[in-house]
Amino acid sequence: MILLGAATSGACSSHSHPTAPTTYQDSWADSPNRPWPGKDWYANRIQDWQVRDGRLECLTNQDSTAGRTVHLLAHEIDSAYSPKISLGVNIEPINAGPLKEKACAGVLLGVGDEKSDPRARAMVQQVPAPGGGWLASINSQGKMSIRDFSQNHTKAGSWTLPSNLDFRELPLLAEAKETIPPEAWPIRLEIEYSKGVLSLAAIHKTERIATLFLSEVPEEKINGGVALFSARGSKKGAQGFAFSSFNISGTKATPKNTFGPILGALYLVATDMRGERALRFSAQMPDMGKSYQPLIKLQLGNRPPMPGSLATDGSWTVNWVFHEWEEHQTIPWTLLLDGEKVLNGSIRGEPTPKTDWSIATLSCVKHQVGRVSWNRMGLWFPHADLVEHLMLQDPDLLYFAGDQLYEGDITGPDRRSTEISIQDYHTKWQRFLWSFGSLTLDRPTIIVPDDHDVFHGNLWGAGGIRAIGGKGLRDQDAGGYRMPASFVNVVHRTQTGHLPPTQVSPVIGDGITTWSTAFSWGGVDFCVISDRMWKSSPTMAVPEGQFRNGWAQKDGFNPKEADVPGAHLLGEEQEALLAHWGTQTSKRNWTKMVLSQSPFACLHTLPGKPKSDNGIPSLVVPKPGEMPPDDSPVMDGDSNGWPQTARRKAVDLLAQADALHLTGDQHLGSVAWYGSQHFRDGTVAFTTPAMANTFPRRWMPSQEGGNRRPKSPTWTGDFHDGFGNKVTVLAVANPIDEGRKPELLFNRAPGYGIVRLNPSKHTVRLEAWPRWANPKNPDEMFPGWPVLLGPNGRPQPE
Repeated sequence: MILLGAATSGACSSHSHPTAPTTYQDSWADSPNRPWPGKDWYANRIQDWQVRDGRLECLTNQDSTAGRTVHLLAHEIDSAYSPKISLGVNIEPINAGPLKEKACAGVLLGVGDEKSDPRARAMVQQVPAPGGGWLASINSQGKMSIRDFSQNHTKAGSWTLPSNLDFRELPLLAEAKETIPPEAWPIRLEIEYSKGVLSLAAIHKTERIATLFLSEVPEEKINGGVALFSARGSKKGAQGFAFSSFNISGTKATPKNTFGPILGALYLVATDMRGERALRFSAQMPDMGKSYQPLIKLQLGNRPPMPGSLATDGSWTVNWVFHEWEEHQTIPWTLLLDGEKVLNGSIRGEPTPKTDWSIATLSCVKHQVGRVSWNRMGLWFPHADLVEHLMLQDPDLLYFAGDQLYEGDITGPDRRSTEISIQDYHTKWQRFLWSFGSLTLDRPTIIVPDDHDVFHGNLWGAGGIRAIGGKGLRDQDAGGYRMPASFVNVVHRTQTGHLPPTQVSPVIGDGITTWSTAFSWGGVDFCVISDRMWKSSPTMAVPEGQFRNGWAQKDGFNPKEADVPGAHLLGEEQEALLAHWGTQTSKRNWTKMVLSQSPFACLHTLPGKPKSDNGIPSLVVPKPGEMPPDDSPVMDGDSNGWPQTARRKAVDLLAQADALHLTGDQHLGSVAWYGSQHFRDGTVAFTTPAMANTFPRRWMPSQEGGNRRPKSPTWTGDFHDGFGNKVTVLAVANPIDEGRKPELLFNRAPGYGIVRLNPSKHTVRLEAWPRWANPKNPDEMFPGWPVLLGPNGRPQPE
């Protein structure tokens, strides 16, 4: 590339150069004031942007999140489509006065490439990395430049993106000779690319006050996505930069890449414990502003469209209930917004008593870990490979068992206010909808929130009270919910609002809504419960153990001492629900399943005598055939191996119901046969592998399991977990380093579960699939699977 001399400034109309016909113009001038920028754009984050008075405003000038972006979804640059690209946008600081020293604003060009998933491109923000494109911007010193946003930064990051970057440190590709005076704002930034030359012009009113040219620019450097970029702002005030009158020409229109105005849909057809069969449907919307009153309708097949009402609790959901639902065949549905068809799918028919069918079990989806790359080597969102494999499996029912999001994923949790936290939740929840929404459009779906969904690392819900710490006591360890009930209830409504009504007290503790319920579908009795909401905190229940974040800090603490009276796991109401549900029978149903977040055991080993699990991400992942020499079961109070007495009661209730237990949470795929008083006197729990995770737990005890099958791995068989509970391990998907790339994804045994039901033979087949496996090749399941069960939730006799 050759930097050409910048042209001298002079009076010149912004329209003095011929341009290609404009192919896209923003619609903000005609938009109501609202946080959502429109379906053509994707904002990072929701709380950071708003449309106001015809322009798009960045609402933050924080150093920690500098580099806010809004990505254009409706068009992309493709040099094969047009040899000339022209772009223009008005930019100005929202607040008056001098800019912060590191402030800048402009446009990202060439984000990703023509082969990258546009949803992944839309995540680019805050940190330069491969796939980040080039940044054309104007900074607080009045310098207009082109800098490389695609080189790895020295700050690597881990759980979240690095923060507080100075974008003047990016590799400089070109810089204008002129210095733009502070009083020149607002400025129109015009960008043109033609015949290998990239040119920028800063225009104040009609005067061209700075220009630069960069020659010999390869087309691949420009091809890809386009985004607006705001970093910091004025020293006075809390906002960043505003953008208006955006237009771009010569681009490729990509209307299929837009997102909204309906972001997703969830539904479930179920027969409740009273025998009533109903369809419950939830439409998920963006934050359209407090005054927004949409005319939204749901049409089912040839039925007249039914209007719905937008929830006013901050969940941005619209829910319908169709009682006495008699349809058993698949029928199409369509959502209409203000008379326009905006989203469609199908209500899948319920399997007949003789039809084989399947459930996909899924949990724990992290989008990025470690040093970021804005491509598949460092960004796993939107998990297109996983969704493709699930489509090939074609499950009839989806079960998402928790951690549909992580509060610190990509960007950290924003707790500045409850309203902002709710918007931050929606930012992360929308990534889930964007990733997996194509699956839920055509399949009934069960979702339960876990700890990270409500912005907890670990959650001991303590009956829904508010978590309040004190001297040396963290809020989380105190028990209860860190976030206010209004926040938690938004999470519950978005994720569980389409489930049948709760069968326990609808509101508990500090005002937390509940969602524990029971119903049947496809010949199966389901009971959906929370093993977090009522669980006691070990810190509070067992002060002698000096528990911190679920781990005993007292040297030599005996796990038997943790089995204290009065410590809860499921709570009395859910125990009563399970007991009643377990005795109910129906000629229509032939097996039972309990769905919750986490298994009733602590299947987790580590070397030495650890007092936390902080070292898990840095553990060396064994090669095939290797075993760590000194791993032993640990006591992790976040697991449902504690409290032991309450755990045994839960195991007994499942055994009395003959119910299979489907769970997630642990990041470790496993099949475990519960023991209460004796080994194997309970039913089986199937824990799905994590879809993508940070904590690669393992079960590799140095002591061999008892009574294991011939030639089975040493980690199978009868064990006592770290709390002394009896458990028989039938299969485990331990993390193994097989050389797959990216390592931080594939070395951690990611995958999903499939439960295949055969009503004719009364068998249940459990399958655990690696994320990379060909779903049409059964030999590529994790070793140890499939596992065959009978209708009573126990292994079939050999």
